[in-house]
Amino acid sequence: MSDIAPARLRETPPKLVAIDLDGTVVDYHDKQLTTPTRAVIDAIAAVREAGVPVAVVTGRALWGTVRTAADLGLDEGFASANHGAAEYDLGRGEVSHEAVVDTRAAIEAFLASDPDVEFAVAYGLEGWWHTKGFKRDFHAKWAGAIDLDDIMGRPAARIVARVASDNRYGGASRCPHALRLAQGAGLDPLAYHVEVGYNGWVDIGPPGVSKATGIARIAERYGVSSADTVVFGDAHNDLTMFAWAGYAVAMGQADPDVRAAADEVAPSVWEDGVATVLARWFP
Repeated sequence: MSDIAPARLRETPPKLVAIDLDGTVVDYHDKQLTTPTRAVIDAIAAVREAGVPVAVVTGRALWGTVRTAADLGLDEGFASANHGAAEYDLGRGEVSHEAVVDTRAAIEAFLASDPDVEFAVAYGLEGWWHTKGFKRDFHAKWAGAIDLDDIMGRPAARIVARVASDNRYGGASRCPHALRLAQGAGLDPLAYHVEVGYNGWVDIGPPGVSKATGIARIAERYGVSSADTVVFGDAHNDLTMFAWAGYAVAMGQADPDVRAAADEVAPSVWEDGVATVLARWFP
């Protein structure tokens, strides 16, 4: 648990709850499948039983998002994935929104920054298509190897550029090698949105798209304002969502600047922090 205390705990129940996945409701995924605890599943169920919708807002690709949403018991509502670039209607079982980018210009810029960079690309629910040297060191849906020319010839909702890294997945600090890679590529922010990850990853998506736009779209579907939305997250890509929402909850193991940006700091993901906070409003 962090020693950063909120100025004032929210007392009134929210009208919409948005949850990140990795590091928030499940342990960081790496080489094995991770699932939510019974305490978290029951807490989410209590929110829904009270008539309050629960949305998933994650940087994960769509297929991994849908899998864990099902583990959480979410059989209706919406999940925002790919850092806000894709949305899935859990009740209908279909993609309800997807924005794409020009892959060619991005890939050429990253190769100019580092010729050893490898790439993966997400197309809907297909899985990760990737270059042959892309390190498959985590649990995922792998569609297969693909040539760079094939990637550059088709728009995508998400591209991943990856370099070697000493950071483990779910570490507290973003990878310095990935930061240098992204800075060297220098993608135009009017054409791309860039997220630097922990273990050599750089995510590239559509401009003006983030977790904030993902949850804003879902909130509009329900007719709920940002002031009545509570969000939970643990990483730097949650900061836009924190800024948008009326009340933001950071996980106890999050980086200090992520915790500092929140209205409240929950116990860590390993202590079922989401369940602890939700129980105040939905016992």
